[in-house]
Amino acid sequence: MNERKSSIYNLSKDYAKLFRLICDGQRIAAWADTFSMKDADGKPYRDICEVRRSGEYEIMISARGTGYGNVWPFQRDEGTEEAVFSKACAGCNLEWIDPVPDTNQ
Repeated sequence: MNERKSSIYNLSKDYAKLFRLICDGQRIAAWADTFSMKDADGKPYRDICEVRRSGEYEIMISARGTGYGNVWPFQRDEGTEEAVFSKACAGCNLEWIDPVPDTNQ
């Protein structure tokens, strides 16, 4: 299964928009690469997960107790909350379901 199947969802890597949504209290469904499981070709499996923010520098990208790219208060010295969040998203190849995709793309 080398080919990536297309998705019926509006997937996005616009992490700035995702950050705004979770700061407004939204909980967003997304896909992230797993860290420990790979297919026969060495590509990481993808897992559906939830992105949510409970407070400043407290963002969880997780599913069933597994974290894929969290942001914690001790990371304040690594940059702005949004910058640390974007780095975490990129690190797990996060693609999120955009409930209201931009039509100008």
